[in-house]
Amino acid sequence: MDKATAFDVLPVEIAIHVCSFLRQSEVSRLSLARKSFYELVRPILYRHPNITSFTSLTLFQRTITQATYMGKADYQWSTRDCLDQTRTLDLTIDPTMDGVSNNGAPPPAILLSRMIQAIVRRCPNLEITLRFAHCHCGLTPISVLAKETFPRVTKLIVHVGNTEPDGTHVAVPVGHRRTVRNCCLPNAEFWQPFVNGDCFPDCKNLEIRHHWATTPPTNASLKLRAGVNDFGDPYSRGRHLVTTTSIGVTSGLRKLESILLEATPELNSPLLMLLLGNPNSVAAKLTTLDLRHCDLDEETMSKLLYHAPPNLKHLALICQPRRTYSYDAHDSPHLCPLIREFAKNLVHLEFASSSICRELFFDDLERESLRKSGITTGIGDRDGQVEGSEKLDTVLIRETIEACRRQKRTKYRNERVKQAITTAKAPSSSTATSTSLFGGATTANNAAVKAQRETEFTLDDEEESRRRLIEGSKTRWFRRFITWGGLCCACDTWAEIQLAADMEEKGIELVVANNRIRLASQHSNGKPARDIGLDQALEEKFDFEPRAFCAGHEDFSDEEEDDVDN
Repeated sequence: MDKATAFDVLPVEIAIHVCSFLRQSEVSRLSLARKSFYELVRPILYRHPNITSFTSLTLFQRTITQATYMGKADYQWSTRDCLDQTRTLDLTIDPTMDGVSNNGAPPPAILLSRMIQAIVRRCPNLEITLRFAHCHCGLTPISVLAKETFPRVTKLIVHVGNTEPDGTHVAVPVGHRRTVRNCCLPNAEFWQPFVNGDCFPDCKNLEIRHHWATTPPTNASLKLRAGVNDFGDPYSRGRHLVTTTSIGVTSGLRKLESILLEATPELNSPLLMLLLGNPNSVAAKLTTLDLRHCDLDEETMSKLLYHAPPNLKHLALICQPRRTYSYDAHDSPHLCPLIREFAKNLVHLEFASSSICRELFFDDLERESLRKSGITTGIGDRDGQVEGSEKLDTVLIRETIEACRRQKRTKYRNERVKQAITTAKAPSSSTATSTSLFGGATTANNAAVKAQRETEFTLDDEEESRRRLIEGSKTRWFRRFITWGGLCCACDTWAEIQLAADMEEKGIELVVANNRIRLASQHSNGKPARDIGLDQALEEKFDFEPRAFCAGHEDFSDEEEDDVDN
């Protein structure tokens, strides 16, 4: 039997290919085995470094600097491998860990900025993901970042919370315990480093979570388990908010492609309009906007839908529950029809509110056709459950809606064809010659026939393009609608909501969930609806694949929220 070939004598290409299947931590441990192993895997070792402390960042920056300016052999390696191969840097700054060696104080922002600048000068292809964990408004003011510059930070994640992924709470030192009245008020200083374009000139993705102290678990729920926010009651928080009149320069919004804000008391409706409604800093590149449990009223959200960034493809509006779940048309705009119209070209949409209704799916003409057909739908209670022995005629509702949609499609096609024929005849009528047997103007007729044929072909192509756009998309088209307390109209039924979700366009995945009656269902590609657990429906990252639930499985519940309006 031949002697086994040592790993370090393999051809470099084969060894690197083998190491490409290892995790970064495994490559790191392999490099410590032998010096020859370290020399072999060094390009991979420094390709995607993950640094979780300020101390490690100091050592990494020192290694990069020394590798650049030491002997010729190392200099050749650094030029060829380190400078060119280092692609990403995942950096986490955690004051609870880094403050141990600094008398409890977080690392100064100026040192963090200088180290990042020293690294990016030697790694021209580097993109940095910067995380701030275990932040507290009173302990580590974000405003200190406004005095420094952090180049090549393409993704910025700030965890301003005290809830760990396992649900436990991080204790706040006694000397720093503050109330929402003097700690988490909306102010320009909090937002300036994120939006001024100078502190993070290359930032494309901004994520601020005011609930999780660190990265949330993979099955984190959109329904925050805590009955109150980390620093106060979410229902009464709006009483204490003070709005600033100016937020300063916001040119950094022009570069942002993704924004996620979760339970941020530093944001309210006026501040959101100052951020996104500034004509001098329109977020034209913004494709993802995720607003969860922010203190926003319906009027502001309606303005956001009317004046949304032009390239927006991913929208999440997770509204916090109100004490009163019923919708009042005189009190606030009705968001359901606005969401329906706005969502037509969105790849991803999530909407959670105190109440939703069938207007998320049915427009005025479709609802009018149901009324004219004499279909009784007002047989539900305020939670959406059917009252009495009467049943919802789902077959007749489906037939009526489908007939109405066919009628609308035919009317639209006829109007387009008629408009094209009128346009084609207009320039030809003055120059038409009577060459037909009965003296007709054949030129105008030929132009009209040609216009009709071309328009019908265009309409068919538009419908086919829409189908290919949805079904052939690399990212699944997804809709998730959640009601915390029932339906907008007290007499509507949840069964009608589920039926409407079943009738959506083919290729769109839908999830509808009713927290009040603890029912949820998944609707996929025209297939029969599948009942799912409420906890699965409310998972932040919804799993599209069907999965079995164990017998006796119970969803988590907040009895206090269920009875909040009683």
